[in-house]
Amino acid sequence: MRKLLFIIFMLNSIWALTLEEAIEIALKKSPLYQIQKEKVTQAEFEKKSKKSKNLGKISFVGSYTHYNIPRTLTPIVPPITPGIVTSNDITSAGTVYEVMLFNGFADVSSIKIAEINKNLSQTELKLTKEQLVYNIKSLYYKTLSLQEQLKSAISYKEALEKLYKDTETGVKIGKYAKIDLLKVSSDLQNSIYSIENLEKNIKILKSKLAYTMGVESIDELIETKETLINTDLDTKDMYIYKKPLFETQKAKKAIKQASSLYYPKISLNLYYGKNMAKDSEEELWQGGINVNWNILDFGYKNSQLQKAKISYMISKLKLKDTALKLKKDLQEAKNRISIAKAKIVSTKKQLKLLKKIKEVEKIKYEKGASDMYDLLYAIAKYEKAKSELYEAKYDLSIQKAYYNYLTAGEK
Repeated sequence: MRKLLFIIFMLNSIWALTLEEAIEIALKKSPLYQIQKEKVTQAEFEKKSKKSKNLGKISFVGSYTHYNIPRTLTPIVPPITPGIVTSNDITSAGTVYEVMLFNGFADVSSIKIAEINKNLSQTELKLTKEQLVYNIKSLYYKTLSLQEQLKSAISYKEALEKLYKDTETGVKIGKYAKIDLLKVSSDLQNSIYSIENLEKNIKILKSKLAYTMGVESIDELIETKETLINTDLDTKDMYIYKKPLFETQKAKKAIKQASSLYYPKISLNLYYGKNMAKDSEEELWQGGINVNWNILDFGYKNSQLQKAKISYMISKLKLKDTALKLKKDLQEAKNRISIAKAKIVSTKKQLKLLKKIKEVEKIKYEKGASDMYDLLYAIAKYEKAKSELYEAKYDLSIQKAYYNYLTAGEK
């Protein structure tokens, strides 16, 4: 069965599937999730590049020059001896090694920032996964809810069709008035519209679900329920909080990086090569240390440092705002779960009462003790309560899924 489903998935057309299968497919095929995975790999290479840069670089250098007057292959140094080789055409080739020995700890800061970026991208990947799972669940449950409401609407339509036939027979024998037939017919037309409306909305939701999963289309969904994940995680361990936390850590390291502008830059440069002309060549090598210290830049260093400090302050405020919002969202999610549960209990009780009322109104109408309006109203209230019960059940699953999304994290 799994192999068959896999073949269907590869064709980008999904038929009957469970919620777990929908999530599994989305994690494999969703472009947005795949993009975030690539960003994690990108961050890993960024860290490697920062480390590699600190080791310096080895370059091959070479040149060919034609002069209008002969030049020596090497600089003339004492003691000057006769027979110095000269040429109008000189070729040089060699190897240069350059490395920064000290740059005010900017290299250390850049590596640490790259490490934080890596952790940040990994957290964003996990958060993207949880967002994707929640979106899949939300669309899945909403679709199931409408499908159940559609069944209820069809049942209501069938009940009206039966009532229409019974009323039509009653009109023929003079038991009911013709106006009763028109009343039933009016409600029947309204039920037909409701069914069409639900069918269209189901197609819209399925289209959205297919897009979120990264496939072209889906058909039947299998009924499922959401289980609330009990977690003892602290708020600071949740992915939603961790993301701005890493942003704050990165901003703090950026201050140290900006401070490096106040220090001198010291670098090492080594060269080994040869100068060649005709049948002669001379070996050359040299090594040196360069110092570059920016002592006056008319406020550039200070501006960069102040900008980094402000960015850090902003990131701390965002972190505080995230903590407050997460606390508020968690409390709100718990209350919504409680409301959904209460709605289910209330609707179930209401449904039992409305069923009895509908049965009583039907008997009263058949005996001529009430009119058609009372019966149609009782039937409509009963069917509406059925739809509300389906809606409440799946709304509870959606609220649980949202709470699971908020609390997702790791220590």
